[in-house]
Amino acid sequence: MERKTNSSEVKRPGGMGMENKEMTYLGKPVDWSREKAGDGYPLLLYVEDDGKRLHWDQEKYPCFFWQVSVDKDTEHMDIAEQMRALVEKYPVDVSRIYGAGAGKAANVIWEMMGAYPDLFAAVAVSGGAGQTWKVRRASYVPAWIFGRENDSYCPAGGQIWSDQGKLLHGCLTLVRSLRAAGNERVLYSPKPEMTGEELLEDKEAVQWMFVRSKREGYRIDMLRPGVWKLQDYTGSSFYVVEGTRAALVIDTGFGPELVTPWIRKITSLPLELALTHCHGDHMYHADEFETVYLSAKEKEPLERMKKTMLAGRDIDYDSLQDIPDGTVLDLGGLGIEVMELPGHTPGSVLFIDHTHKVIFTGDAIGSGQMVLLQLAPVISLQEYKKNLERLYERLEDMDDYVLLGGHMEQEGGYPFGTPYNPSPYNPLGREVVQDMMELCDIFGSDKVKKEELPPDRMCEEPSFLGYFGKAGLCARSSQF
Repeated sequence: MERKTNSSEVKRPGGMGMENKEMTYLGKPVDWSREKAGDGYPLLLYVEDDGKRLHWDQEKYPCFFWQVSVDKDTEHMDIAEQMRALVEKYPVDVSRIYGAGAGKAANVIWEMMGAYPDLFAAVAVSGGAGQTWKVRRASYVPAWIFGRENDSYCPAGGQIWSDQGKLLHGCLTLVRSLRAAGNERVLYSPKPEMTGEELLEDKEAVQWMFVRSKREGYRIDMLRPGVWKLQDYTGSSFYVVEGTRAALVIDTGFGPELVTPWIRKITSLPLELALTHCHGDHMYHADEFETVYLSAKEKEPLERMKKTMLAGRDIDYDSLQDIPDGTVLDLGGLGIEVMELPGHTPGSVLFIDHTHKVIFTGDAIGSGQMVLLQLAPVISLQEYKKNLERLYERLEDMDDYVLLGGHMEQEGGYPFGTPYNPSPYNPLGREVVQDMMELCDIFGSDKVKKEELPPDRMCEEPSFLGYFGKAGLCARSSQF
């Protein structure tokens, strides 16, 4: 079938299994432009291993249609890296990235679901095989799986050894693994011989995929009894800690849906909200709570937020309760200690839960990628270092405490468009704080390679991004 499309080749600059091969094809929405894009266009990743180029119906489903030919040497990391480049170059709606594939090629989608569980808004897969333990990480990803029950490569209920010597299970077993992990959004339909082309011609499956968005709801994970993490599609993480008298909600995220109905899935206790700082991606839903704690030192940046990220929000700012350093919030049966750590904002605080041995850090030291220090009103890097020294000393006796940031996706990888990450897995800890202190000392020297960032609505002058060891920060030239 002939379909109207804009297209271009996307050449790979190099990488494991994809080097020196024109193995990708990008179809674009008709007459696309950034001006028309709004929140951006969806991106559909379609993987195949037969070399047959498909044409996408851009008039019915305008999107960036990215077809990738894969073979036994293809690494999912290379596809993810190239996807980051596409997201940087084109107006992609990152809340609507979809994955599709059939047969052996679909293994890549199964692999990416486990490796990047926050990547896809939905996937549609025919057959394929994967590792049951790895795919369980995709416990929130909507997936429609078409079972190729007589597949010569790997039957739906069968298993096979991969070329790399890994034991892979068929798609029906993977569906059961997902459901056992709590995924309630998995559909399974036996389709013995469905090809990739037939999958994309299935109007019901395509429609099912394209109505899905990561803007829907929040992901909820129990970290330990009495402590939960919620995450929205923007990558903001917030938390709930239960006492016997009340449940403390730490930050609210930035998602479009109300948060309290989701929190009510966790607890029926009275709710109190404690904010690590005043930025909109942490207090967007503060109007849903009667009791709200926020440092009084956030007054100046809060005035800025009212005109930007919090514009139009019906928040009673006069009722906010101050939480000075050393305050203990009594939840009944446990207390949450407040520790000030200015830098990201003047009133940034940590919340220390000694009962569960958890420290909720907000954005005070970043979340594994970097800390933003360039947002007004600013302090010098040496002042920030002094604040870090206090935390570093306290952490000496808290080796078994876990530090949870405000954007936890950053600890296990880096978001699209990030030029550098100190480690493929970089959880917060005393080592990050130590490297951050060193970075404050050397940031203005030639020892740190810095990237200049242009002014934006949050920072009216250029800022500089640099890294050392496990730490990264962004600051204005006046700060160092």
